[in-house]
Amino acid sequence: MTTLPLPLARTDVRRAFLGNLAASSGETAMRFLLGLALARLLRPAELGLFAMAAAVFGIVQLLRDFGISAYLQREPALTARRFSACLGLLACTTVVALLALLLLAEPLSRLFGQPGLAPLLRVLAVGLPVSAFGSVMAALQLRDLAAARIAKVSWLGVAVQAIVALSLSAEGAGALGLAWAQVAATVTCGLVYAAWRPTRLPWRPTWQGWREVLRFGGASLLASGLAGLHAALPDLLLGRLAAPHQLGLLGRAQATVSLLQAVAGQALTFGALPLLSSRHASGQALAPTLQRATALLTGLGWPLLALTVAYREPLVRLLYGPAWLDCTPAVLPLALVAGLALAFTQLGAALAAVGRPELAAWPTAVSLLARIGFGVTLFDGSLASFAWALCAAAMLALPVQLGLAARHLGQAPRALLGAVGGSALATLAVLVVPLSVAPLVWLAALRWSRHPLLDEILQLLARRRMTSRK
Repeated sequence: MTTLPLPLARTDVRRAFLGNLAASSGETAMRFLLGLALARLLRPAELGLFAMAAAVFGIVQLLRDFGISAYLQREPALTARRFSACLGLLACTTVVALLALLLLAEPLSRLFGQPGLAPLLRVLAVGLPVSAFGSVMAALQLRDLAAARIAKVSWLGVAVQAIVALSLSAEGAGALGLAWAQVAATVTCGLVYAAWRPTRLPWRPTWQGWREVLRFGGASLLASGLAGLHAALPDLLLGRLAAPHQLGLLGRAQATVSLLQAVAGQALTFGALPLLSSRHASGQALAPTLQRATALLTGLGWPLLALTVAYREPLVRLLYGPAWLDCTPAVLPLALVAGLALAFTQLGAALAAVGRPELAAWPTAVSLLARIGFGVTLFDGSLASFAWALCAAAMLALPVQLGLAARHLGQAPRALLGAVGGSALATLAVLVVPLSVAPLVWLAALRWSRHPLLDEILQLLARRRMTSRK
């Protein structure tokens, strides 16, 4: 019987991490430059309208996936029978999602009071079948920790998206041009992935074997679906409460907050699910791995978020121009939300690794309901009030996240505090010195607190010196 195992030696993980770090740096730089150009070609209302369409489409994609991507990454022995079952289930969910999106495009447009939303959703629906194939291939590449291949596809997709988006935006296509750019990128990535289709697995969808996939996928869908709705809710809710102009400003504030720590977040979460699943299957405790990952993420992410808040006005002016300065009041509360999220980045993957993916839905559900409640009650028409509502919702979900980590993953709150203590010190250190010496002070704080991030930096520099000598 053909079987695809989980090849997760320590050297494989380290090599994949370094490869993904380099790849995500380049991809982030390309997306950053694209965002700068679009901010000067399009109005906030146009970017806000596309953000609404992208939020709806993102939820549809999650429902279509039905936890299949997570199953493909987690299953210790992926047999031909299980893979064919995944393809059959995905084909069914893709047809349902495509029809639903086409039929609901007009009603959703009326619900949000945005006539231009329906055409965007219809355009995005064109790429749904191709994105289904791409999701399967991406899951298989993540399973193998194939960082180089993932990087090539990502870079090509961003390049195609940039060319199409800039060309159509310059011609006055507005939000519709962004939708066609996303479809073009999806089709391009799908064609590249087709050349790397593994021959060890049969690409024949089947009706048999769905029960096992449905059991895991249904539990995973509860968490991932709520997470998708949770991520899309700010765009949908603000789009309903206010005009697309404010939604465009919210998007720039979110981009500003996530800009500097995006590279670290992508790289350090690469391959988290297959790695944690492999360790759990071998009987190893997950708590030490989670604590180290949290320390690494917050050790770099928290100081960068703090600097983003401290220099938010000159940063926004430099990146997007003076027309976007109205987004700066939302930067501080959104940075607090991002900081809390960094401490629990791998919670969902860890719960899925121990076979309890549905538990990740609890903190998401609490935060989701709180976002709706706080968003409606605290919103006074200003962007800052809406951003603080999102921050309050994140704080409300914090006790639930701590409880899940302690009970099911063996990570006590005290251990988590110990993991982020050095990160908090480094964050305070960079805020009390001029920006010119902040990197040196950050390194000194890492050394004084014996932060694990410093070990990673030193090992990376040592490997580069050895490579350069060769």
